[in-house]
Order: sequence, then structure tokens, then C-alpha cells
Amino acid sequence: MVYQNPDSTLNPSHTVGFTIGRALRKLRGTPRAKLDVETRRLLAKVGLDARYASVHPDQLSGGQKQRVAIARALAGTALCRGGR
Repeated sequence: MVYQNPDSTLNPSHTVGFTIGRALRKLRGTPRAKLDVETRRLLAKVGLDARYASVHPDQLSGGQKQRVAIARALAGTALCRGGR
């Protein structure tokens, strides 16, 4: 599920990487050792550079926040696992 208003669903105290990594752990059971690689791969899938993993939501534009929300939603899908 991707909410229309990512401002209200992204925790401002967590980085983008933590937010996506948490979804990967909860939805896919991704080991902590692989979280960084998987998070960066998801960011690339939604058109964001890997450097966005270290920023907080208040540093993003509305469109970038929406992309983070989409990456988080993709964390548990076949698309995240390499499917089409």
C-alpha cells in the first residue's frame, strides 16, 4: 500500500535507509548484513541515488518522499526479489 500523503507516514526521526531497511526486515526477513545493499537497490528502482539512504524525510521534496514510500511498499513484493 502506498499512501497519497507520504509526509504523514514517514517518521521524521528515521533516515530513508532505516525506513526501507525496516520494511525489508519485517516483510522479507532480510538479514541485517544485506540491508544496505537491498536498500540501495530499492532506491535505484524508484529513481533515487544511494545517497538518499542517509537523509531524513524533511530533507526531501514531495516527489522524493513519494518515491521512498513506493520503495518501502516494494520491499515485500516480487519486484524487490528480482521479478518483473
